[in-house]
Amino acid sequence: MSLLEIQMNRLGINSIEISHKDIEVSVGTPLHIKITNYGAPTHVTLKVDGSAYTSFTYENIYLETETNINIPILSNANTGSFILNVISGYGMRKAEVNVNVIKPQQEPVREIPLEEAIIPDDFKPQKPCSSHKVGKIIGCIVLPAVALVWIIVWFFFLIPLYPALPGVVAAGIVFVLMLAGILITWLSAR
Repeated sequence: MSLLEIQMNRLGINSIEISHKDIEVSVGTPLHIKITNYGAPTHVTLKVDGSAYTSFTYENIYLETETNINIPILSNANTGSFILNVISGYGMRKAEVNVNVIKPQQEPVREIPLEEAIIPDDFKPQKPCSSHKVGKIIGCIVLPAVALVWIIVWFFFLIPLYPALPGVVAAGIVFVLMLAGILITWLSAR
């Protein structure tokens, strides 16, 4: 959990103190901000120019004593950084925090040796489905080959015999064969 603490009005009117100038936050987790006011109620504006990392843009807060804000980091964000601006005194004072977005640390996966694995007695490994291979063979090899044979037959045999047969018909048949091959391959992969 990344926590950023901001202290307002502790050193004087509209003073801003920030616990970190740079802070790291993991992708998909929020940046927690705790703002504490040591003086009279004031307005604090938090502003972010990091649309690639967060949906948060800005918030104007009327701060009496203390408040907590969460800035969500997008779960699909890439690593990088953006600036969080803290503004008080209607723009008189400004402080910046560099927020570094990092990928979360993944715990190493411990492989269990086969001897330690608990396998039920009635467990039988399943054979892979062979219809996927048949669909790929039909879609990727057989139907394009049939389309090629059709083009050869049409070009060498049907044009001399039936010159009135338009080329659009032959092209349409080839198109249907190729489309059928694509669909069969796609549906067999599902």
